[in-house]
Parts: sequence; C-alpha cells; structure tokens
Amino acid sequence: MKPDLSKLSIASERVKKLRDYYLKNSPMVVNRELVPWKCSHSLYLYTEGWLNRGYAPTVKLRRAEAERYMLERTKPVIIPGELIVGQPDFSPFTDEEAEKYKHYRDLSYHVIPPARGRADHMALDYPKLLNLGVEGLINELKTARDQLDIRDGTTAEKYEFFQSCLIELEGVIALAKNYAAEARRLSESADSTEKQELLELAQVLDRVPEKPARTFREALQSIQLFLFSLYGIYSAGRPDQYLLPYYRRDIESGILDEESAQELIDCFCLQYMNNMSAWAAAGFMIGGRDPEGGAVENELTWHFLIAIAHTHIPDPNVGFCVTEETSGEILDFVSEILKSGHGNPQIWNNDAVTASMLKNGYEPHDANNFTHSTCVEITPIGCSGVSITSPYINMLKIFTDMFMSCPDDIGFEELFALYTKAFSDYCDNAMLYENLWQLERSRNGTDPARISALVGDCISRGKSSDAGGAKYNFIEPNMLGMTNVIESFNVLSELVYEQKSVSLSEFKKAIADNFEGHEELRSAIINRVEHFGNCTEKTNELAKRISDMVLETFERYKTFRGAKVIPGAFSYRDHEANGRNTMASPDGRLAGMPLASGSDPVQGYDRLGPTMSLCSSAAWQPARFLGGTALNIKLNKNTPSAAISALIRGFIKTDDAQMQFNIVSPDELIDAQQNPERHGDLIVRIGGYSDYFTRIPKSLQDDVISRSIGD
Repeated sequence: MKPDLSKLSIASERVKKLRDYYLKNSPMVVNRELVPWKCSHSLYLYTEGWLNRGYAPTVKLRRAEAERYMLERTKPVIIPGELIVGQPDFSPFTDEEAEKYKHYRDLSYHVIPPARGRADHMALDYPKLLNLGVEGLINELKTARDQLDIRDGTTAEKYEFFQSCLIELEGVIALAKNYAAEARRLSESADSTEKQELLELAQVLDRVPEKPARTFREALQSIQLFLFSLYGIYSAGRPDQYLLPYYRRDIESGILDEESAQELIDCFCLQYMNNMSAWAAAGFMIGGRDPEGGAVENELTWHFLIAIAHTHIPDPNVGFCVTEETSGEILDFVSEILKSGHGNPQIWNNDAVTASMLKNGYEPHDANNFTHSTCVEITPIGCSGVSITSPYINMLKIFTDMFMSCPDDIGFEELFALYTKAFSDYCDNAMLYENLWQLERSRNGTDPARISALVGDCISRGKSSDAGGAKYNFIEPNMLGMTNVIESFNVLSELVYEQKSVSLSEFKKAIADNFEGHEELRSAIINRVEHFGNCTEKTNELAKRISDMVLETFERYKTFRGAKVIPGAFSYRDHEANGRNTMASPDGRLAGMPLASGSDPVQGYDRLGPTMSLCSSAAWQPARFLGGTALNIKLNKNTPSAAISALIRGFIKTDDAQMQFNIVSPDELIDAQQNPERHGDLIVRIGGYSDYFTRIPKSLQDDVISRSIGD
C-alpha cells in the first residue's frame, strides 16, 4: 500500500529544474498580477473568434464557436523537460496583436454578454473522460442530438446544448493534435535523450484526451489538457481514487515504477503554477472515503502527499480527508509535512461533511464523493451546478450599520432581533440578484458548454449546467465577519448589559471615533472580556445562536433553479478587502482593519491554545455550512508532530469541517515582512488557500502575523 519512502524522499532533478523555471518565468509568480482566467493570448483569440467566426443563431452557439476558435489556434507551449504539458501562452504580443487586443478588449465589453454569478468552481466526471475520451463524449452527444425530432420546436434548447458541446469538444481534439505536432517539431532539433522524450510525449498527445486513457501517464495528461483548456478554476476531484487502476496496472506490467510515477505526479502538480491565476486556488482531495463509503488510503494517497514536499508551491490546494479509519502512520506523515511549512494539505473531517450533505438532500454516493471546489466550498463531484461564494455578505457591516442607528435604550434581545431583521432584509436583495444572474445564465451561458458533457445529469436532461441541467443546483453564499458579529454581541452583552460599565450611546460614540479618546474602553474589550475562542459556555452558545440564525435565514430561499441556499463562512482573502470599507466595531476592531480571517475566532482572542479554539469553533457546528468554513490554526515551529496528529484526531470527533495550519514563528514572519528577499519561498495559509507570504499585500501579512499562536 505504501510506496518506498526512502526512494522518494527527494524530488528528481527534472522536477527541481521545472519548478525553478516556473518560479522564475511565470507572470503569476513573478509579478503577482491577477492574470485573467483566459490569459491575454487566449482572451484575444476567444474575442476574435466571437467577432469573426461567422453566423451563429444563438448566443450560446456563438460562445461555443469562439471557444473552438480559441482552442484551434492556441499556441502549444512545451517547456524543456516537461512530462505533462499544458502551460498558457504568456509570450509577448506583436505590435499588431497588441493593437488588435486593445480594440477587442474594448469592443468585447459592449458585444459579449458578461459572465454572471460564480463560474467554474467544480469537479467534473473524470472517470468518464478517462474511460470514453473526448471521442466517446462526442459519440454520446451525437446520439442524443440525432434522436431529437428537429421538426418539434420544443427540442431546440436540447439541440443547442448538444451542438454547443460538440463544437467545443472538436476544439479540444484540435488543441491536442497541435501539441503533438509541436512535440514532434521540437524533437527534430533535440539531442537523443530529449528527442526520445518529446516523441513519447507526442505519442501520448496523439492518444489523449481524444481516446480513452490506457496508462497512468495518459490519464494524467488527459485530465491536465482538458482542464487547462477551460481557463478556469476546476478541482481535479479525488485523483487517488480514479487514477489508481492505471497506476496499479502500469506497476504490475512493469512499464512504471514508484520513482517514475512520483515524477509524473510532481510534474502534474507543477502545472498548477502557471495554470492558476495569482491569488486564487484550485486543487484536489485525497484520502477519506470512496463513493460507496469505503476508507481510502492507498499508494497514490502517499504519492500525492509526497508531491507536496517535492514541489513546495501554494497550488494545488490539497485537501487531505480524515476519518476514524485513517491510519496513524499516514497521519504522522501528514503532520511532518505540515510542520515543514509547506502550507498543504488542508485537513477535512470527511464524515462530518458527508453527514451534512445527507441532511441537505444529497444521495449517499454523492455525499461521499465531494470536493472543495477551490478553497473550502463543498460541491459534489461530477454532478455539480452549485454556485459558490456568490454573493459575499459582510455580516459585520450589516451589524455596524444597524448598531449605529438603533435606539440607545434597546435591550439585548431587541438588539438581536433588530440585527436578524437587518440581515434578512439584506439577504433578500442579495439573493434576488443571484437568481436574476441564474436567469441570465440560463439564456446566454457563462461556463464553457463542454464541461456539461462531464456533469450529470446534463446530457440526459438536454441542458447545460448553466441552464440547470446538473443534478444539484444549490447556491452557497459566503458570510464574512461572522465571528466578528459573534464577538461584538459578546462584548456588548458583557459590558453594556451585564456589567453596565458603559452605555450604548457611549459605545456608539467610541465606534464613531474609531476608539480615539476611548482607549480605556478598547482596553477593557480586549483584556477584560471572556472572548469566543476559549471554550466558555456563554460565548459558545452565542456562536451557535448566531450561526443558527444565519442558517434559518437562508432556509427561506429557493433559487431560480428550484434548489436550496446553503451558506459558507470563510473569507478567501475578502476579509481584508471588506475590512477596508467597514467602520470600527464593538469587538474592538479598528476601522479599516481586516475582518476575522475565516470561521475561527477574532484575531488574537483565542488565548488558551489551539485545542480550546477548536472546541469553540466546533460549538457552532461548521459542517452545516456547506458553502465552506476555514479554521486557521497557527502553531510554533517547535510544536511536536505528535501534538499535530493528536489535534487532528480530536478534530475528527467534532462537527468541524476543515482546519488548516500556519506553522511558522512570529519572528520569521516579521523578518520576512522586513526582508522579503530572504524569504521568497515562505508559504502561508490565508482564508482557505495558500500563498507566498512576501507576495501578498502588507495588510494581509499583518493579518497572518496577528493570528493567535498555539502552545
């Protein structure tokens, strides 16, 4: 089951060179600019295809034609030494292209219907892709299309969907053929070793993703090229499950050994460096359970964990799913990886998430077969039309707006009721816009049509995922600053209503003044109140009450597609952006400062260590929030691996869903902030994703530094 770790302790020279190349040459890493999902060349080609492809009777068919035009003309990029290919084209524009690009970009705003709601953020049916290949998908779609009676106008929408998928999938085949041709072209001037590798690469690309994959390498390349061609954020699902038959078959036949398999996996993971936009996240999950509920811990689970150490990069964002059946051996190995400061993996309470999905109407097979679609949002694999993190709702701003206008003689229960109504009113308008956006997507589309060939039940229903064809269509809005609201109510309860040491009017004045001239009050808030995060009965009950209120609010809604609305409570990086526009708050936070960084306690208020903090967070049962939760745990570097393992074991027994670790000393973070050139490789976790510490804004750096330090 476990590969020989002694042979895999160090990354191969090929992997080291590729990682160094990507780090030095990727605009994603070097400049940290937010490159569009379609990089400049691809966006150029897509827009040109939209404008120049010719007549198309509907907007969706025109989108499909633009996608095919782009795929057919995308420049194949093959970096020396790559075993898995599919990098974006970041080469400079010619003067003529630059002028056209500017014109296209300006024109596109007025011509191309914009994307609405949250696009991509899902995992596709990868076993289907590997078993059928794109050619098999085309045959399935043609069969469905040809069974339609085109004289019956009610079939027009289905025809449009099938035809759109077919158009785009033909473009994917053309892309692979262009890559194969480029590999052969490069082989003509290569030395003998490189020549042989390039010819082998060409043979792989001749096969996949057009045909069914036969080998482990073909399977990896098929997944990579299909996902790369989408220019979006797509989870690779559970690769230690669907790739295992290819791995074992190749090992048994002798065409693959553990070292070469590890090198292929490392190369696959390195592809995320350029294919993932700066400050975003995409990845996959490993471990946990299979769709039938059986425990998963196999050779590939180990290989993908080893790849974290070999590559040491923020993406892929790896989720390691744990259950009571997870072995102590692999848990100790994960703890060592975490202690080494790689930023990955996240830890997921597999059974708590599954239980929550079952309660919300997911079938058992799908409730076991979930993924974090990007950061921490939970979606089912291969059947998701779930829209995540849309909208983001700043709960603290709703609170401060309500608080500053409430009567000065209001009681605590009346204050809570007033906030509940203000929150509900805000959500009414926010969800109205989400449903209008889903309506628009049903008309004009947003996602590439071809993904729906790998999303159940789109083909059987004859509808794209944008049109509601997927099996599951929940909306998962995201709550920002929920623990700030918990703490604000906690502070007011203690100081205003119990101790009566300050009046509401005095509190409002302090907040309006950003606590200037009210330092004694802020000191009392920070130092003389028992805060949420230290597992006190009062604060835990308050957290549960507020989280219940959030869930009850969203239970009232039905989406345009007739589905539920199930919130999340994490930040990604929006706690910093939203904090800039939020006034001071009763929890002692100053105006403009970041909100709480996830679903964990307010920064610095969990003072009794990570175990008590974990118990507090578990009290409000975060697994109920399928839209995602991120519990940030920060530990000193001298924390024993056994203590990390024990913390994870305790986490499994709670109703928490996710936890993530920053294991770094405060001194190192401060030095990295002051001397970034010394710490270019330092990775930290933010609000559900990882990033290089020296390349995030100072405000986010300060937020990471400010988080509590466990014992």
